Amino acid sequence: MISSELARKLAKVENIGFNTASQRVSRAEGIERVQGFFKSNQSLIFLPNQQQGREVLKLLAQQMELHGKKYWFTLNALKYHAGTVSTDFLQTYSYYPVEPVSSHFTFAEVIQKFVLEGILVYAPGTYSFAPRLRYNSMNAFLGQTLETIKLNVLDNFKELARNIGWVSYESFKQFATYGNFNWAFMGVSPVRGLKTGKEFGFVIGDILLGRPTYKKDVEFFVRKIETVQSYKGASRVMPVLLVDSLDKEAFQYLKEKGVIIGVIKELFGEKYAKTLNDLITILTNAAASLAKNPNQYLQLINELRKYNDGLLKNIKGALFEYVAGHYYIYKHASLDMGWEIVENGAAHEMDVRATFGDKVIIAECKGRISPTPIEDINKFVRIKIPAFRSWLEKNDTHRNKSIEFEYWSSAGYTEDALLRIEELRAEYKRNIVTFLGPLEIMARAKEMKNKKLQKELDTFFFKSNV
Repeated sequence: MISSELARKLAKVENIGFNTASQRVSRAEGIERVQGFFKSNQSLIFLPNQQQGREVLKLLAQQMELHGKKYWFTLNALKYHAGTVSTDFLQTYSYYPVEPVSSHFTFAEVIQKFVLEGILVYAPGTYSFAPRLRYNSMNAFLGQTLETIKLNVLDNFKELARNIGWVSYESFKQFATYGNFNWAFMGVSPVRGLKTGKEFGFVIGDILLGRPTYKKDVEFFVRKIETVQSYKGASRVMPVLLVDSLDKEAFQYLKEKGVIIGVIKELFGEKYAKTLNDLITILTNAAASLAKNPNQYLQLINELRKYNDGLLKNIKGALFEYVAGHYYIYKHASLDMGWEIVENGAAHEMDVRATFGDKVIIAECKGRISPTPIEDINKFVRIKIPAFRSWLEKNDTHRNKSIEFEYWSSAGYTEDALLRIEELRAEYKRNIVTFLGPLEIMARAKEMKNKKLQKELDTFFFKSNV
C-alpha cells in the first residue's frame, strides 16, 4: 500500500499520532519500497514475499495513474508490451521529451529513475520490468518478434506515404524527433492543407499492434500531439496512429481528437492484415499453437512468402524455434517457448523447454544465415547452462527430472566452434549438450516423416540468402 495509508492504519492500531506512525514506517526495516514517483514524498510499500505476484505492479500502476500520470505512460507501455520494450519504441510511447526542455525531465532522466528505483532493468537496447516486480519468467520471444513486425509495417507505410505524396520522398524517418518528442515515424509533408505560407507541414505518428488496445493505451499519443501543437509558431501536423485493432471507445476518442487512425487492413489490404494477425496469434502462444496445429507455422511461411516476403526474412530466427518445438511435440513433450528467466543475477532467454515424464530438454535455437561462432557456444555453456540448471532445480515441477541441453543451428558452426564442440565432448564424461546442424536437423524431420517441414528446411531455413 501507499506509505500514508500504512501510517494511518498503524496510527489507529497503535493509538499513536499520524506523524509518529509515518516516522516508524519510514524507518522500518525488512520491507520493500518504491519512491520518488508520488506526491508528498510518499512511497509504495510491500513485503519481499509479495514481489513476484501481480499485486505490487498492479498497485504501482494505479497510484502512478492517479498521482504521476507522466510516469504512468512509461509503465503502461511496458505492461502493454508484456514487460519488455526496446529503447527506440519506449521513447515513442513515453510522454517525456528526448531533448532538454525548461522545467521538464527528459526521457533519459526519467528512465534512469525507473532503473535506480528497481522498477526497470536495462539490457542492451531494451528495458524490462525488474525481477522484483514481475514473474520469474516472461515471454521475450513474443516481444522481440512483435517489434520486428512493427518495423516491417513502418517500412511498408513509408512506401505508401511516399507514393501518395503524403511526405517528401527523402524526408521520411523512423524514430525521429519532432517537437522534442520521439515518434515512430516523421516526414515533411508538401500537402497544401498542411502548409503555413511557404512552410511545409509534417506527418508524425506512432504504431501499436499485437495487443488489445484501449483508450488508456492511446492517451500518450494524444498528449504528445496536443503538446507539440501548443508551441508558439508550431507547424501544422497530420497525426497518424497505426493500429491493427481498437476498442470502440479508443476509436471514438482518437476521432474526436482529430487523429488519423491507420488501420492495417484499410491501408494494406485484408490479406496483408490477416497474415499479420495469423502470425501474431501463433506467436502469442507458440506452444499451444504447435500442440493444436503443428503445421500451421509452415503454412504461414507460404502465406508470408506471397504477401510479405520482407517480414518473412526478418523473422526467420524466430520461426526456427518452431522447428525445434515441432519436433518435441512429435515426441509427445509438454512445451514452453521463448520464456525469459531471471537467475544468477541476470536475465536469460530459454528458447524451448520440452518436458517429458522423466526429463527436461532445454534447446537453444539459432536460425542464422551464417555459421554459429565459438563465442555463442562458450556463452551457452559457461553462462546459460548453469543458470538454467539452477532455475530448474528450484522448480518443483522439474526438480526430480534429468536435464538435457540441445543446441540447434540452421547454418551449422564455424571451424573454431566445431573444435570447441569436440573439446566439450572430450572434457565431460557425459555429453552435456547435443549440437545439431543442418544434417542432424534434417534427420529429425525425416524421422517425423514430415514432407512439408523437410521442404521448408531445404528452401528456407538452411538457405543463407533467404
